[in-house]
Amino acid sequence: MKTTSRYLALTALACLLPLSLPAAQAAQSDNLELQQVLVLSRHGIRAPLVNYGDVLAESTTHTWPVWKTEGGLLTPKGGQISEHMGHYLRAWLAKDKLLPAAGCPETQQVFAYANSLPRTIDTAKHITTGAFPGCDVPVINRVEIGKMDPVFNPIITAEVNDSFKTSALNSISQHAGEGGLPGLNQRLKPNYALLENILDYKNSKICKEKQQCDLASQPSDVVLTQGKEPGITGPLRMATGAADAFMLQYYEGFPLKDVAWGKISTDDQWTKLETIKNLYHETLFGSPAIAANAAKPLLTFISGALDPKQASTADEKAAQQAKLALLVGHDSNIASLLAALKTQDYTLPGQFERTPISGTVVFQRWHDKKADKDLMKIEYVYPTARQIRNNVALSLKNPPERVTLQIEGCKVDKQGFCPMEQFTQAVRKDLQG
Repeated sequence: MKTTSRYLALTALACLLPLSLPAAQAAQSDNLELQQVLVLSRHGIRAPLVNYGDVLAESTTHTWPVWKTEGGLLTPKGGQISEHMGHYLRAWLAKDKLLPAAGCPETQQVFAYANSLPRTIDTAKHITTGAFPGCDVPVINRVEIGKMDPVFNPIITAEVNDSFKTSALNSISQHAGEGGLPGLNQRLKPNYALLENILDYKNSKICKEKQQCDLASQPSDVVLTQGKEPGITGPLRMATGAADAFMLQYYEGFPLKDVAWGKISTDDQWTKLETIKNLYHETLFGSPAIAANAAKPLLTFISGALDPKQASTADEKAAQQAKLALLVGHDSNIASLLAALKTQDYTLPGQFERTPISGTVVFQRWHDKKADKDLMKIEYVYPTARQIRNNVALSLKNPPERVTLQIEGCKVDKQGFCPMEQFTQAVRKDLQG
């Protein structure tokens, strides 16, 4: 289990690396053949989810900006970034001969499945448009639009009895580091101080009327309810909402004088703010007791899509038969899934977010023809913060970043591959845990 201090250091290191440097892509051996790819993508840029009329509005003397796009929906620029990612994915898959470089895919070659919220459906449509322009690639969603599909809903499915609560709370407290959530809040005091300065928190309604003027000293509580997404209340939650809103302004291309009212000017400041949000998700979904439960429906689907022996539903079988399976969900899906897989520490050069907008976790099944065995490679493929802000077209010559991931029980070699049998065994073990 990684410590909070180690995570803070890794996050800072990631953002100190050059943002414009493209990721090196090692040439694959002629013996290796790409056979199947499953992409789990976070949706593209959306207008902020938070209601500025409540806690965030009361936490600042400034006026929050009005977005042209309704809250929670994919912005037009978010659609463009998604198309850039789709264009790159097609070029990469063509280079490695999984799909042809041009033309429409054959029936059943591509399977696209999104959570049933408008922003995830629209993101999937833009990705497929970027990858297969002019083609009619269907994007499926399985429940009423506006409602969460159970596969993508990171809720607590277990009965929240005393035993589950004790296990979950102990796990969260341990993951938060020394002193649990109160200790984490104290270690985040410099981060909160930066946010308080940006918000003019000392003159806010909350401070003046409720005498809550120091975020680090305010209590935090864990909320665990069967059938609902877990959460953490208090300063960590409010600060996460504010940091998310500022990051979205930056991505969307707001003039820098209007991003956080012109009060963020350095990468170090972005790192401090986004560390709050990263640690919110990391503490909540990184705890094994929560992650194993919240990610189980999605992990079950991915297991079925990548392991023929585990495929049970029609969608899992369709995804398993496709050369490219695209799933579009949320940062909570990626955070809980990677935690459930017990993914080793990773850093994302050029990004401030741990699970960035339009970022994708890419599962790749390769076949070693010489050894006659299947291999798995998992990568985080994502646009940098500046590629998103500058709306950069992505290609093989100007690619997004790629970072190899390693999960527990699936040791990778120098090229990032692990034996497919180890991967399937690791996933089955996580599903049984």
